[in-house]
Amino acid sequence: MSPDSGQSDQYRHVPCMLAETLEILDPKPEDIYGDLTLGLGSHAAAILENTTAPALGLDWDEQMLGIAGERLSRFGERVKLVHSNFTRLPQVLEETGLPSLDICLLDAGVARPHLVDPERGMGFAGTTLDLRMDRRLPLTGAEFINEAPEQQLREALRLTQTPGEARRIVAAIRRRREQCPIASSRELAELIVDATRSRHSQSRRQPASAMLALRIHINDELENLKVGVEAMARALRPGTGRMAVLVYHSLEFRAVRSVIERLERGHDVPPWMPEPPDARPLIRRLVTKPLKPKPDAPDQCRSCRLFAAVAV
Repeated sequence: MSPDSGQSDQYRHVPCMLAETLEILDPKPEDIYGDLTLGLGSHAAAILENTTAPALGLDWDEQMLGIAGERLSRFGERVKLVHSNFTRLPQVLEETGLPSLDICLLDAGVARPHLVDPERGMGFAGTTLDLRMDRRLPLTGAEFINEAPEQQLREALRLTQTPGEARRIVAAIRRRREQCPIASSRELAELIVDATRSRHSQSRRQPASAMLALRIHINDELENLKVGVEAMARALRPGTGRMAVLVYHSLEFRAVRSVIERLERGHDVPPWMPEPPDARPLIRRLVTKPLKPKPDAPDQCRSCRLFAAVAV
């Protein structure tokens, strides 16, 4: 069944802050475009309508790349699709023969199919506990949760949980896996809810933040994001290349902000210390503060923030 057949809404996707992204990147016909998180191709399609130059699309999920390829087929062979993590951008540019990028987008959000596909295990009703964005990654969520030492589990959960919450969740995981492996995200979500139940009331914390922490750990998302943002900045055409980065939660926000501030300073010295004489800024921010969605934005885009910069 074709993803666009209308039989399922699994592959329907609302691109967040599309108008703002187009305004920031301001695509011209001659611009070489790089989409480092192609997803279902929604942002790319809108941008490619305004360009005629070669374009590059990366995604670390082979399934998403295939769907996007079908949707972007009308743009012909000028769109080069590569199954790769965006951290490999320098190597991909060399392999594809592209010297640099005029406009570039990195959307850190998770595509809808990842969340609703029960075989991915990223939603609360998953029938498995995979959690991988790229099926080539060696460690699944089930393997980590059922086999990792308790200290590693606590460290992973501490990204989003208090020390006490992390201890209670890990203790519940230990008790459960001593009896039988935890096999699905549904089972894990129920366990997390029960483990974080307040001692003084019947209120229970939703499992979303704990599941997010585990997914981030499995995919090394924050470190990848830092490396990817710097790689895209270094891939821009000097003086004119523009980049946009979309983030959706505070961990991504802080990771991207730290890299952009460092690249704008041109050094690693903290901002309250004297600037070293050899400082060489790589980019300049196009917006002082990341842009927010419009008030009428869809619910899934309300937390989105847009960072933007131009190469110097």
